[in-house]
Amino acid sequence: MKKTGIAALLTLLLAAALLLTLNACTGSGDDTGAPAENAPQTQSAETPAPAVSLTAEEKLAIAKDYIDSPVEDLLAAIGDPEERDYAPSCMGSGDDGNLYYDGFTVYTYREGDSEVVIDVE
Repeated sequence: MKKTGIAALLTLLLAAALLLTLNACTGSGDDTGAPAENAPQTQSAETPAPAVSLTAEEKLAIAKDYIDSPVEDLLAAIGDPEERDYAPSCMGSGDDGNLYYDGFTVYTYREGDSEVVIDVE
């Protein structure tokens, strides 16, 4: 197998592991369909959209460049998500966030006044 194939496989495995970790952190653990006591909070976005209209594919490509950056920088670049939700994190004392855009999701970690982009899928 070529080196690029191995690198691509390792990247996919790492992304899958991160997704499983994020899902495990935000899962309610209740299969009854009833809302969990610590169910994610949904809030509307407030940052204005950029003046230039971008396609979903362009937004996705741009969003990937903002991993490990403040969410405010991402929002300034691609505009507000269609929806957001937050739940207590198992990675720290803050919250895990999901910012839903057309065709992709931005995962964040929020603690205090700081929110950082963790991953984009």
